[in-house]
Amino acid sequence: MKSRTLLVLGVLSSAGFGATGCTLYAEDCEKRGISCGTGGSGATGTGGSGGSVDPGCVPSELTPGTALPETCTGVFVSGSSGNDTTGDGSRAAPYASLGKALEGGAAVVYACAAQTGDTATVTVPAGATLFGGLDCADWNYTGDKTVVSPGTPIALVLAPGGASSVLEDLDITSGPGVAAGESSIAVFADGATATLDRAVLTAAAGAPGADAPPDATDLALNGEPGGPGTTGCTGAVGVLGGGGGQKVCQALDVSGGIGGSGTNGGTGGPGAPGNGPGGLGAGGLGGAGEALAGQCTGGEGGPGTAGTPGAGASGTGALTAAGYAGVVGGAGLGAGTPGAGGGGGGGANVCTGAGPSGGGGGSGGCGGLPGTGGGAGGASIALASRQATLTLTDISLTSANGGPGGTGSTGQDGGGGGQGGLAGTGGDNGACSGGQGGKGGRGGAAGGGLGGHSLGIAYAGTAPAETAVTISTGAAGPGGAGGDGGPTNQGGSGTAGQKADRLELPAS
Repeated sequence: MKSRTLLVLGVLSSAGFGATGCTLYAEDCEKRGISCGTGGSGATGTGGSGGSVDPGCVPSELTPGTALPETCTGVFVSGSSGNDTTGDGSRAAPYASLGKALEGGAAVVYACAAQTGDTATVTVPAGATLFGGLDCADWNYTGDKTVVSPGTPIALVLAPGGASSVLEDLDITSGPGVAAGESSIAVFADGATATLDRAVLTAAAGAPGADAPPDATDLALNGEPGGPGTTGCTGAVGVLGGGGGQKVCQALDVSGGIGGSGTNGGTGGPGAPGNGPGGLGAGGLGGAGEALAGQCTGGEGGPGTAGTPGAGASGTGALTAAGYAGVVGGAGLGAGTPGAGGGGGGGANVCTGAGPSGGGGGSGGCGGLPGTGGGAGGASIALASRQATLTLTDISLTSANGGPGGTGSTGQDGGGGGQGGLAGTGGDNGACSGGQGGKGGRGGAAGGGLGGHSLGIAYAGTAPAETAVTISTGAAGPGGAGGDGGPTNQGGSGTAGQKADRLELPAS
């Protein structure tokens, strides 16, 4: 077994109580970043060569029932009797919150074993020392925990810097994630160097990821109607058919076909086919009298195809300067294709003189834009360490459930095809109407978001050094569902989060 060097230290009370005994191992002094020299015993304590906290002023090293010596300097916090407005941080007039004590640049804070008055995230600057566990009446060390529970999704942040911080005898609890996808983190160490002793860290639940908003409806995607046919039987000259609805979508002409002309004798003119990609609306056949009734209506344009769907979110997410960031579901990979234009209706010869002409075909509708991915579920993390150097001793870590990932959207609906133009009238009205334009394809559906993790320790960089650490985790959040844009347009489901005592994450 490794041998340990025991130092017996003393501190002289300015109130005349004499020397107060204190034992401290040399390894503990080094861990706290203090000097444990055994020189003279002046009024400031041990007579060592320096250090951030005099060993005789470390509450946990005092003889049980012994008050913190009056010579120990620092800022005092009491959630039960302190006041951030009228207090001055002294023993007699302590502050109520750690935040107030630290905002003035306090190097050492002594907090009694009650819930502090903090209502905002507590930021501990590099080099600061926080001692909890003191009696609120006489500042004896009890070992009971000082409770830090501000109700915020991140309860306490260890700020970056070269100097090492020390936290002892604290019970730190974060509030649940509130905003969509927000994580709950009890302690977040961002580039810090710190030692945590005898602490309880508890994270609440992560918030559900945001469902993608509904894809916007855009009336500009709709096709244009075909023009009506011309009235016949009013003169001997043939009459032109109605014009096709005009539309260009995604650099493709998807206009409807022109209606067939009315004729004076013979067979009425056929309608022209629609324009666009595959599935064009065929032109209606011209009629000789009414012999071709039922065959002269312009054909309907074929529908567009859906865009390629997006993948569900996968991976682990990352630790950022703001905390944890999950993975959003993949957006749809392409817009839908436009529908084809409808064919023009056939013209007729049904009277003396020129018969009525056919209606023009409606244009195709444009394809919809791709969908938006679902948001990531918030994580529940007791301790998050981003490029930090942490030493943990006698620590209890508890996380709750991760939030479910959000649902991806279905992709924007394609525009409806334009109506075919009505047939011209006259005589026995043997002309036919134009065909309906094809509906545009829906944009590619999007994937669901990543489920939130439930983690005791999440770290990027060096894993914390641990002694006597216990961890309890909740359930991981399920992945979000992909958008349902039809049988051939299903967005991928997001991956569930991870339930783990420890998980290494990338830093970003």
